[in-house]
Amino acid sequence: GFAMFTRVCALALVASASAAGTAVPGSMRLRGGGFSALTDMPSVLDAGYGTANKLDITTKSDVNGGTTLKSTFTRAASDKISAVLTASSKLYGVAVSATADGAGTIKAKASMSDVIDGVKLTVDTSLTGGAKIADIATPKVTADYIAGDVAASASVSGSSLEASATYTIGDICIGAATSYDSAAGTLGDPSIAASYTMGDTSMTAVMNGLSADDMTATVAHTVSDDISLAGTFASKDSSFSVGAAYTIDSASSVKAKINSAGLLNLGYARKMTGASINAGLEVDTNNMDSRKLGVSMSLS
Repeated sequence: GFAMFTRVCALALVASASAAGTAVPGSMRLRGGGFSALTDMPSVLDAGYGTANKLDITTKSDVNGGTTLKSTFTRAASDKISAVLTASSKLYGVAVSATADGAGTIKAKASMSDVIDGVKLTVDTSLTGGAKIADIATPKVTADYIAGDVAASASVSGSSLEASATYTIGDICIGAATSYDSAAGTLGDPSIAASYTMGDTSMTAVMNGLSADDMTATVAHTVSDDISLAGTFASKDSSFSVGAAYTIDSASSVKAKINSAGLLNLGYARKMTGASINAGLEVDTNNMDSRKLGVSMSLS
């Protein structure tokens, strides 16, 4: 009854966003990034806390009008360093990239904007190291649609379809995401999200599935140009996390967060000419001997 009705409504929201085009009322405006941007954690709680020891080296050449090569070296253990090579370029309007790791696994992606007005098409696949060409992974095809006041996304891989969309009305944004398996004929539980922005404060609520036992509420607030605060609470396991970020100057910043499990994370970032450094520290406050420290450097 109600569960199926809600699922159908969520799917209808996604479908209508894909079909509505400029027919959406003028009071609605596009929210950049769509559903993923709506549900992403604020950067205060998300990025910049990595504890991996890593070195990125990026070089550019004029091949094909501009080709970028990026080598990533990560110290996985005291006696082990893994390497990943990524190459990206653009050919006849198609952006292509390929990644290869030390195990021989190759991932490839190609994307083209404005295939049709407002549509960006992306195809990606992978081949496990040592596997035959015939064993290449089923390609995933993603269409991102932007036209006037509407944004929607749909991805197909084999029999699986994933779709999402968002509408923004004034300071309120609502969105939905769902999936469908054509082989099984089943419609997945939708995720429904809403956010409200009031000046320097934004609040977001996300419900995963229809049982209402997996909900996340997040609040982010910009105190000043230098200080940002954020907090999140998840109902499924009654967990929470709070954090703060401070911009020291135009080239450096620090941030800190702690969660209900007692994990304290500190992050430091510094930009220099042709390079940047990030340092992350994680401490288990329940066991002060349990610490992780990592430094990553990017050179270009």
